[in-house]
Amino acid sequence: MQSAASGKNIRTTLLIALSIVFLFVSPCQLKADDESVEAVKLQKDLAQMLTNKAFQSGRVGIAIEPVKTDKPLFQYNEKKRFVSASNMKLFTSAAALLSLSPNFTYETKVMTDGIITSGVLKGNLIISASGDPTISGYFNKNNPTQVFEDWADALMKKGIIQIAGDIVVDNSYFNDSPFGIGWLREDMDRCYSASKDAFSFNNNCIALTVSPGEAAGKPAKIEVEPKTGYVTVLNTIKTSDFHTEASVKGTYINNSNTIAMSGTIPLNHENIVRYVAAKNPAEFGAYVLKETLLSKGIEFNGKIYCTRGGCTQAKDLETLSTDKGRSSLNTLAVYRSPELSEIIKVINKISNNLYTELLFLTIAKSKQKEGNSGEAALAVQEILKNAGLDTEGFYMVDGSGLSRLNHITPQQTVQLLKIMAKSSFSDTFYNSLAIPDEEGTLKNWPKGTLITGNVRAKTGTMTHVRNLSGYVTTKDGELLAFSFLCNDYNGPRAAIDGLYNRILLSLVDFSRK
Repeated sequence: MQSAASGKNIRTTLLIALSIVFLFVSPCQLKADDESVEAVKLQKDLAQMLTNKAFQSGRVGIAIEPVKTDKPLFQYNEKKRFVSASNMKLFTSAAALLSLSPNFTYETKVMTDGIITSGVLKGNLIISASGDPTISGYFNKNNPTQVFEDWADALMKKGIIQIAGDIVVDNSYFNDSPFGIGWLREDMDRCYSASKDAFSFNNNCIALTVSPGEAAGKPAKIEVEPKTGYVTVLNTIKTSDFHTEASVKGTYINNSNTIAMSGTIPLNHENIVRYVAAKNPAEFGAYVLKETLLSKGIEFNGKIYCTRGGCTQAKDLETLSTDKGRSSLNTLAVYRSPELSEIIKVINKISNNLYTELLFLTIAKSKQKEGNSGEAALAVQEILKNAGLDTEGFYMVDGSGLSRLNHITPQQTVQLLKIMAKSSFSDTFYNSLAIPDEEGTLKNWPKGTLITGNVRAKTGTMTHVRNLSGYVTTKDGELLAFSFLCNDYNGPRAAIDGLYNRILLSLVDFSRK
């Protein structure tokens, strides 16, 4: 058996070795409260990884802590502020669970200010929206118009075969700008920057699937989803021979609803999908609703209006201007979303920006605040601070992290993860995160390692930003919260991912025994 003296010598030697390594890592302070022999060896290994040239090209911050104790296992630049990218979604989804509960659902109503006479609705069809992001194919059998078809069926069951009024979208629930602070203007037509609106449909995006033509030189084929006349597609994509590269892009022509599709696609090439954000999202949804009603045999010759933004035409109906006025409307159909526990999986696994932004604004409304990003940021900070988060230096301007103005620290992120792990919503939050090698934004992570079954995490990616935060289970079954933030790196993202993978493998293999 090893003597106490020899054990002490081994520990001293490891501490000296660790101290030497720390001196060469960086002038920044690197700390670890856990000084057990096993922890010291792990710290030495992690410190060595920090000397890798991929990390040295940028700014790196790391925090790793056991969920059940307040002894950090490893810290490096843990209090420095970093651009959050989509790691901000962790803070938004956590605040939503704490304030709304996992059972929260959205409700979108189809109402009218008129009466039904002999199959004719003599009045307007009014969509009362509350910010639901799920009116799409994701939760509806991969059919983006499923909700609209259900609404049409509900109207027909009430005997309606003609609507004599207009379609009016009451999208006044939020009063936010459709485009976030700090979002890049050149990204406005891209799906990940889709406009925010209280009435959203199909992620406020249009999918254009491009396939090769019959022969080289022939036009490519384009399929639009959802099928709609809301946009016009100008197709100049040519089919090229087998040995050329595919190059396809779609952009709006000026400020119109015409999408110019250009480029080339080789023969026998797999389909290429391009997503374009819809202009005037509430009008886009209402237009597809109109097309769905017509396809079901309900006659409609009216116009489409919105009560605020989101449409080319606005209409301020007196019945919608007050709560009393709204209560006098008759409800014809209702769509209730899946529960929040399912919605945050789309946010944290898939990293959907629109879902997050609408939930962000919903949090503000739940706190009786205005439905805009400024009030939502205050609400989120208030909720998380009350839950025990140190918000000093935490800066939030949107819910998704799409803006580069958002800043977090590794220490704050780990603290948030620990708060949620100790909360009554721990399983819901944990299960919302991506699984390496299996699903979500980590699906393409290196295969065949122990990481797959022992890591749940959220990515955060922008140009020169690669963040990863979440939970890892060690060999002993100990749950650790971690946050790896890397900004301003110069080189391939794969190099950063490779280092993150090595760190995670070290943590999965860590044992205190």
